[in-house]
Amino acid sequence: MIVMMQAQKAVLSLFQQKALIPQEKVMSYLEHFSDEQYQPVTVDTPLKHSIYNIIKHKSRTYLMYNTLFNSMITLSDSEFEQYKEIQFSDLSLVGVLADHGFLLPAMIDEYQYYLYYQNILNSEALHAPAHCTIALTSKCNARCIYCYEEGVAQWDMTVETAEKTAEILCASEKPIAITWFGGEPLLKTDLIQRISEIIHAHGKEFKSGLITNGSLLTEEMIANQFPEWRIEWVQISIDGMEEEYLRRKCYYHTTTDLFESLMSNIECLLNHKIFVNIRLNMDAENSESCITAAAYLKERFSNSSYLTAYPAFLSGDAYGIRDEAQRNAFSKRVYQLYPPENKILAEIPKINSCYFQQYGAFVIDTDGSVLCCERDIGRQKTKIASVQEISTLDDLKKPAHIFPETRKQCQVCAYYPKCLGGCAAVYHNACCYDACFMEKYKVEYLLNKIIDF
Repeated sequence: MIVMMQAQKAVLSLFQQKALIPQEKVMSYLEHFSDEQYQPVTVDTPLKHSIYNIIKHKSRTYLMYNTLFNSMITLSDSEFEQYKEIQFSDLSLVGVLADHGFLLPAMIDEYQYYLYYQNILNSEALHAPAHCTIALTSKCNARCIYCYEEGVAQWDMTVETAEKTAEILCASEKPIAITWFGGEPLLKTDLIQRISEIIHAHGKEFKSGLITNGSLLTEEMIANQFPEWRIEWVQISIDGMEEEYLRRKCYYHTTTDLFESLMSNIECLLNHKIFVNIRLNMDAENSESCITAAAYLKERFSNSSYLTAYPAFLSGDAYGIRDEAQRNAFSKRVYQLYPPENKILAEIPKINSCYFQQYGAFVIDTDGSVLCCERDIGRQKTKIASVQEISTLDDLKKPAHIFPETRKQCQVCAYYPKCLGGCAAVYHNACCYDACFMEKYKVEYLLNKIIDF
């Protein structure tokens, strides 16, 4: 038995209590908890396996990782049999397993405890920066065959709406983080400029990122305008090597050197120390081309620490990868080139899965509607206000009814504390894995890497 990562005792102790701690005492409890206060479960306490244990086996060694408490341990064959049966000839083993969350008091409902504390901590996370995704336009110079904005009416944000949005951001008492979004946001650089000017004029600090197809980037823009727009990162989707990429993007106007021009744009971003995140939108039809593209990027920009690439499985697609083993295999091949950071194994349990669930994170649609999810742009099912009606985002709250109940299969999934059930917008697709966030595949890759080592 080797304890490789110790449980976070403050979090673990919450799940060993017979009753939930009252809401008003939770923050104080966590802030002032010290490991010396931890009280091990007594030897006569009935125990059960945590539902958030992931088990890997190789040769005569078992590796166990708990995604809720971020604990990791190795067991021998005989030790694992004792754990599996919860029958112990070695009493010291039961203590270690309980003290790291692999075994919990039998009366505890882990999911309900987690849900209770998650809601409290999420509501208390009011100190987080105000994050605003601004949809400058729903128009695009490409017609990606998988775009979830297909069918949305195409509009540009007006200058008046952009100016009102900027004023609302300036009224926030929090730091500001902006994601420039579309459609293709670089079709409306005038609005990015105007919003940035107003924020600067108010003496308000902000930072931003850009989600773009990258085709409209220029060296002049990156060198001269990006600093004023406070752009720190850019996300670009690449769906394979040149032929596959152009087939899927379906640009309205293409040139023979468009793919090479994109590579030059990426190089320019990296030279200006802008973080570039390459999203590889994968399905069964283009997965090999995406992996080839990842290898090409790795070789071409091998000296840059500002570039990363990651797989993203397309949902609701006729060629979607339905087999879980295939998804893990494709993820592994990308992660071998661009490994996920090990810190994901030590991150505290998530209290929100994405900006949709995060307090203080909102989407401004082209008409000024304030939404809760970027996938709702142009549809506005999650609209809660309009910039024309409010003076600040600080006072807005997301109503509980917009959040769908977590699927039963997700509640008891061992990866749940790392992804919180995934993307609610794709819950109802045919493939049961469509909603899963990539944290699932990152954890799987890292654990397999550890057990292989």
